[in-house]
Amino acid sequence: MKEFWKLIEVRVVLLLLFPLLILSACGNKERTNVLIPDGSPSFSIMDFSKPLPLNPLAEGWYHRTFWFVSPMDITFVTKDGHPSIKLSTDNSASMLFRYVDLSLDQYPVLSWDWMVEKGIKSEISELTEEGDDQPARLFLSFEAPNGEKNRMEIIWGNREVKRGEWKFIENSSFPHYVANGGDENIGKWFHEKVDITYLYEHLWGSALGVRLTDIGLFCDTDATGGQSVAYFSDIRANKRIVQ
Repeated sequence: MKEFWKLIEVRVVLLLLFPLLILSACGNKERTNVLIPDGSPSFSIMDFSKPLPLNPLAEGWYHRTFWFVSPMDITFVTKDGHPSIKLSTDNSASMLFRYVDLSLDQYPVLSWDWMVEKGIKSEISELTEEGDDQPARLFLSFEAPNGEKNRMEIIWGNREVKRGEWKFIENSSFPHYVANGGDENIGKWFHEKVDITYLYEHLWGSALGVRLTDIGLFCDTDATGGQSVAYFSDIRANKRIVQ
């Protein structure tokens, strides 16, 4: 019985520490080779037409892992004609960041292609800390002209949140915007376009002068102990919506 309660205590501590660990996900490594726009109407933030060097990781990228948690598995494939990064989890989680410096005044629209091949099957509510796993997330970090920093995620919902909705979890350090999801969309490719200026203003007010400083690919099943497989392709910043 003592061993049982010890395991419960460890689990509670990990759940409490998880948001703090995520908050330290960017900014604790030297920011080198920061990606800046080339002035074109649309330019690539993450181009997977060629495999990304992982060991050592290419300069300007950062793989954030968590204490006591195995990292997601990263491979590069062409899936259904899409040059992609394949992110797989098995009771695991990590975040792959690209350092950027993008003005939302100039590049308000984020676009990407993604497909979830294996979604999360769990009876635990994804609206709770205990069930806060998503097969695919985009983690965004912002900095305002006054130095204020904010973070949010764009996610693939499981069963309880739908496209266009927001997901807020008590004790979580950042909000989640649902861009797509659902079992009915598993195995299908989607091209997404999101006005991140609109999302920022919905949460924090004026986006004038705000800059996007980090974008991370984040997949996790460590809370529910499940598995997931997701693909991302052609993540771009746009001056206007690209059809």
